Amino acid sequence: MPDFLNGLFFSEILADNAGNGAFNVNGQGGANKQDEFVEIQNNSSNAINLGGYQIWSDKNGLLHTFGNSDQIAPGATATVVGSYTNPPNGFYGANGANNSASGNGGFLEDGEGSKSDTIYLVAPGGDYIQLSYGTPPQNPGGLPSGFPTGGSQQGAGEALNTSAPNATSILRDAEGDLIEGTPTPGTSGPVCFAAGTMITTDRGALAVDDLMPGDQVHSKDHGFVPLRAIRKSHIGKVVLGWNPDVRPVVVPTGVLGNWKPLHLSPAHRVLIEGSCCELLFESSEVFVPARQLVGHAGVTIDMSERQITYFHLLFDTHEIVQSDGCWSESLFLGDIAHSAIAAATGWHMEDEVCLGQMTHLRTARPVLKGYEVALLSDYIDTSGLLTSRAVA
Repeated sequence: MPDFLNGLFFSEILADNAGNGAFNVNGQGGANKQDEFVEIQNNSSNAINLGGYQIWSDKNGLLHTFGNSDQIAPGATATVVGSYTNPPNGFYGANGANNSASGNGGFLEDGEGSKSDTIYLVAPGGDYIQLSYGTPPQNPGGLPSGFPTGGSQQGAGEALNTSAPNATSILRDAEGDLIEGTPTPGTSGPVCFAAGTMITTDRGALAVDDLMPGDQVHSKDHGFVPLRAIRKSHIGKVVLGWNPDVRPVVVPTGVLGNWKPLHLSPAHRVLIEGSCCELLFESSEVFVPARQLVGHAGVTIDMSERQITYFHLLFDTHEIVQSDGCWSESLFLGDIAHSAIAAATGWHMEDEVCLGQMTHLRTARPVLKGYEVALLSDYIDTSGLLTSRAVA
């Protein structure tokens, strides 16, 4: 479980945005060190005014100070990016006096090659939480020069021995544990189907609860493909209480071609298609995290007080499968590090499958970034895209 500061916790950090998989988080100037980010999340039931909160680095000093008008809604995230001009809601361009968003040093210290750093979230009164990363992580003996005084550390401090390759972020799984994975600025959490979701197979639509390794599942791109592995995880009321971001997103019947309400984890990506996608993104079909559709076309968060059971579906490649009639993704191995997958309990797989040796080279469709989703959301609100054009 994370350390908390007045209901806030670190949800994701991208500390080394370089190499072939680099992310262009801000949509400006290509994918580079300016796109590195620190993301915090509000796990309380009330909006939090971020005025006076700061983010610090042991290596780079003050990274960002939030303004008096900055707010973070319940369950929402605030993402501080190395450089961001005119960021959308929930994103901030770093304004710290000591940070450098250019050059090899980048916004954040790398976490590989014996490098390490500690990131702090500091409240106006000086109380703080800290998260250390690196190979191995180094918990500093003292606080950075100029660090606010008068407060105390909340929690014991978190650490992750990353050994993360370029463009791999530190984020949390459904249980709140730190793992390595593909950056998801503005959203977080695992890619899962909720129990009861009907998956189309060669034997018709079967509940995801009843699927077994070896079952032939209908794929948009490759016909019927064998399910290589499946994992079930239970999310109890305690976790749902401190981490509302793992509550299912509910897509009403018909919005995405689904024949009944569809329940997906917030980070689960659904397929959106249409002329607007071609116009905006030069691709007729794109992936959008379910969470980004909340507030549009009747899409909501399931706030019921009950345990949630999620299922991962893993195939040889990243697939687009039919869930309750809607096209959505299977588990993409880039979203979770191999080490985290292999270490996780509860996997059921075909005899010849070795999770640690499986790999996916690319996602089945382009994945929209935060600023691109904002463009699509504007189109949805003005044109009724989701209700007028179902994905099927």
